[in-house]
Amino acid sequence: MKVRLHIKGKNLWRLCTLIVLCIVLSCCYTIIDSVDQPGSAVVGSTVKITVNVKNSCNSSGTARIIFGFLTPKGWKTGDNAKVTYSSSKGDGNMVLLPANSPIIAAHSNGVNWPTYMKNFFGNAGNLIDDVEWVAYQSDVPVNYNNGDKITGTINITINNIGADGNPTLVKLAYVVANDQNGFTFDGNDGDSSPTTEYYNEFVNPNCFELTGGTGDLVDFCNPQLTTIDPPKSLDNDIVTLTYNNNVVTPALLANSSAVYLCATATMSDGKTVTVCDQSAQTMLTQTSATSGIYRLTFWPRKLFGATTGQTVVSMTYFITDKSGSTKIGYGGTSSPFTYKFKCT
Repeated sequence: MKVRLHIKGKNLWRLCTLIVLCIVLSCCYTIIDSVDQPGSAVVGSTVKITVNVKNSCNSSGTARIIFGFLTPKGWKTGDNAKVTYSSSKGDGNMVLLPANSPIIAAHSNGVNWPTYMKNFFGNAGNLIDDVEWVAYQSDVPVNYNNGDKITGTINITINNIGADGNPTLVKLAYVVANDQNGFTFDGNDGDSSPTTEYYNEFVNPNCFELTGGTGDLVDFCNPQLTTIDPPKSLDNDIVTLTYNNNVVTPALLANSSAVYLCATATMSDGKTVTVCDQSAQTMLTQTSATSGIYRLTFWPRKLFGATTGQTVVSMTYFITDKSGSTKIGYGGTSSPFTYKFKCT
């Protein structure tokens, strides 16, 4: 699938959702001409994505290409992806800059490239904060001259996509820049754009769908009735359950000052424990009088009374009103929400 962008008056289509991309050569105005990527894939398969880039240079110099790719953390993209570049200035490999990279990004206030990308571009519209920017730099610097019109591609191959085994809906994102200018711009373009951007970001409006796998669906794209933070946790972690009464119209539990958790846990020894009393330990309180957002922070081991040697493996749950007679399940249905306690 080829995606067209429209950037600063150019006759190009610019998208803002599934992917954020930014490629830049120092003092070269950069645009992402198009992105070729599938709309879906199967867990465990190999996915190839090509990002087509044009650069117009208004000075001469040398810089390394910086590239960032936003994906779910569970995909372990840094371990499973190979990224290369091809251009009218030469071809080469993109070298991974890990999350703990000591290389400080230009104009970043002292942080490395993955952190700079996270701070600057955020989660690219993804609603669950379980995504990461995976950063790369070109293996060698690229030389450019004033007046150069450079064309090239960033070539991404992801092996074993969805390493965590979860079917997924996500807005993939890309960023490309150069190691001299970072995410900056100026007014000296010399082309048809009012300013020169030394980076370019891309977000696709269509969510990438990953099917198959043995895990639970992880939907980064659509507002959920309930979410659990952190998204991946064990039974000994403190977690916060959020219920959003605004997702469905009319509101399912309208005019409630508080709602309640009704949950059944499955323990490591196969036993089940149900906690469904409308009490302080199960009460989700509204964040403000009319927000429609309710939260409960709890320790799963304590809530379900796990004993020494027991762990809480998973839980199914409903949200109820104070009487307990109205139960809200997954998608507003009578089927319970599910959550597995796992760290990957």
